[in-house]
Amino acid sequence: MELVDLYNDRHEPTGLVSDKHSVPKGYFRVSVHVWIIDKKGNLLLQQRVSSSHKFPNMWANTGGAVEAGETPIAAAIREIKEELGLSISKDELKYIATYKRLIDYAEVYLLEKNINLKELTLDPKEVNDVKYVTQSEFKEMIKNGTGVKSSFDYFENYFYEMNREVKL
Repeated sequence: MELVDLYNDRHEPTGLVSDKHSVPKGYFRVSVHVWIIDKKGNLLLQQRVSSSHKFPNMWANTGGAVEAGETPIAAAIREIKEELGLSISKDELKYIATYKRLIDYAEVYLLEKNINLKELTLDPKEVNDVKYVTQSEFKEMIKNGTGVKSSFDYFENYFYEMNREVKL
């Protein structure tokens, strides 16, 4: 059982905790979504395992629940390490947005880093495979049902509104 802190509808901590899969009605937990891009602007996606609770076998960004007592940035670092075997520092993450969903507040981050996929150590309980795709390719994957849309709109808006090149 993975415990998470509970928040009210104004994203304020309540001091209560719950199992991440049974958040009581009227409360919210916090999740993190990390979009990893290389110097060409390609997205690093991971394919979820077939036994995944949500979106089995689909391609998505890295992320997960913020555990009780953990900060969102610490959760983002932990999820990247757990799922991909990649160690990063908090200074490498850029905050993009927070948005409210049905049972959680999703905090969206950007990691601009060139990563050699062969050097990653995937968690076999969570990740089948990884690959780089262009943003256009990922949009097609979303349309054909193989990609998880998740926080992609927030990433895309941030990426294009800044109208900048990724510098690594």
